Amino acid sequence: MQNEECRMQNAETFQVQEFNVLQKACHSAIAGGSAFHLRSKSFRLRQGYGGQVGGQAGGKNSAFCILHSAFSSAFTLIELLVAVALLGMAMAMTFTTFYSVAKAWQRGTAMADDLDHGEYVMQQIACGLRSSFFPPSSAATASPTGTSNDVPATPISGGGYGFVLEDHGNGVGARDIISWVKTGTALLRVNDPLYKGLHRVRLSVENDGDAGAAVAVRAWRPYANSITFDPLEIVPHFVSGKVVGLDCRVAKQMEGDKWDWMDTWENEATNCLPLAVEVTLYLEPLDRNEPPVEIRRTIEIPLGPWSWNGVLKI
Repeated sequence: MQNEECRMQNAETFQVQEFNVLQKACHSAIAGGSAFHLRSKSFRLRQGYGGQVGGQAGGKNSAFCILHSAFSSAFTLIELLVAVALLGMAMAMTFTTFYSVAKAWQRGTAMADDLDHGEYVMQQIACGLRSSFFPPSSAATASPTGTSNDVPATPISGGGYGFVLEDHGNGVGARDIISWVKTGTALLRVNDPLYKGLHRVRLSVENDGDAGAAVAVRAWRPYANSITFDPLEIVPHFVSGKVVGLDCRVAKQMEGDKWDWMDTWENEATNCLPLAVEVTLYLEPLDRNEPPVEIRRTIEIPLGPWSWNGVLKI
């Protein structure tokens, strides 16, 4: 019995010493600020002899060590604040990048849509001007000489087949009106019977009800009309609702290698065709505070020189 008691006393002494070593290591780790993780042996110590060896004091010390060890292994308040700040910065950068890409994609789509409408309208106008008609003059007996840009001093009247330009401002706010006689299907409605013969077209920018400004086209025969005929009574055909402005300039001669542009087409010039027409379309801006999108093209009229000479070369 005495040997057994001695053996148990020695075992208890050894366990107490081991527990004291673990407890000192726990407090040292907490004081140094490092994380200390108790192994399974510490839990066995708490369960096995927390109440047997040290009694209540041993149980309290064991619980105190484990409690402090659990807190020392978690995140501190500063670490949490830094983590939240870094997460917020990453989310802000991600959102900013996504917003920029989405905005650029929307602007690109809107720009492509505007340019598509503008190019369609410009192509229709260019085709219509190139297909301008001017009747041959029976009074002229000589062919034009020199280059195609030479213009005589006095034009020969073309009657009701001349070019008309009504100037209504310059730049972004311009809403000029042009009219000429042509052939073909350009600027006409689908299956419009006028395409089979000569017809005069009147091109302007007007309000299309709720759609706002749009390119309006009126077409009629240049002959066999009643005395009371008024082309403005014709219901217009709206080509595009994206155009908010139309600015036109005309030229009947060149100075050097450049056209001599004019904003007006008056007097005897209205009986003839210009040699070239500069058409500028102003499309709806992408944003309210931005200027309209501008598309400009110079269109040469093949029959322009002949309208001034009165000779149609065959």
